[in-house]
Amino acid sequence: MVGIFDLGSNSFIALVVDGKDEIHEEVKVTSAFSYMKGNKFFSCETLRRDFLKMKSNAMKFTTNLYAFGTAVFREARNGEWCFNRIKGSTQGRILSAKEEARYSYLSVLWDDDIKIADPLVFDLGGGSLEIIREDKWISLPFGTKKVMNVTKDNFRKLVDEIEKKLPDFSGKPVGIGGTFVTIASYRHKRWDLKRVHGSLIDLSLVNEIFSLIIDMTPDEVDSLPFVPKGRGKTLKSGLVVVTSILEKFGPVLISRRGYRYAIAWEIDSD
Repeated sequence: MVGIFDLGSNSFIALVVDGKDEIHEEVKVTSAFSYMKGNKFFSCETLRRDFLKMKSNAMKFTTNLYAFGTAVFREARNGEWCFNRIKGSTQGRILSAKEEARYSYLSVLWDDDIKIADPLVFDLGGGSLEIIREDKWISLPFGTKKVMNVTKDNFRKLVDEIEKKLPDFSGKPVGIGGTFVTIASYRHKRWDLKRVHGSLIDLSLVNEIFSLIIDMTPDEVDSLPFVPKGRGKTLKSGLVVVTSILEKFGPVLISRRGYRYAIAWEIDSD
């Protein structure tokens, strides 16, 4: 049995698995960017307290725990210091962009539930968008914390700007990350990680959500039953990025999993 902590830009996630069986999963929307000034963390203590609460819960199942950081910790000048302060004695490290991309791809390729032989994986986080095939990958600065100030008037322009930067990769499009899960959850009228796994999203669904929320405040978006608390600040930005992907590549299959699953499966199989 192994526990993995995914310490990301938008959220911290704890996962415990026993082989391919999921024992425990906990998601905490943290918005690590909120604790930065410029490109430097000014405080890590709230993030550390959030992590320690999640660690305490995960230790009810196993003490074999690892923590991994992603884009926000790679980019901040004192990111390594903050990451080490948060994780304390827990094993782990900040993943390189290449490592994160590889494990995100493997989390889809090794997924027995969706069984896709030739996935084209879109991993959308707060700090970046990774697009990954088996033999190549690209990281673009279109995370939901970086596409800012989305309005009815500039939505089309933002979509076009991002779409021009997307690579001409082939494969079956698969979306990973909280924005994709939130969009798919709209159909169920509530946030539902398990029900959305393996479902498809298309442009008509995204357009419907955009029409619903474009004039809402972040707090009003947060109050919607399909939106997890804290994601109201980034959903409009996420819709911009996802729209550009859908327009270029067509409908996207949703994976609720992510790189943490591939790492957990790899460690647990050793």
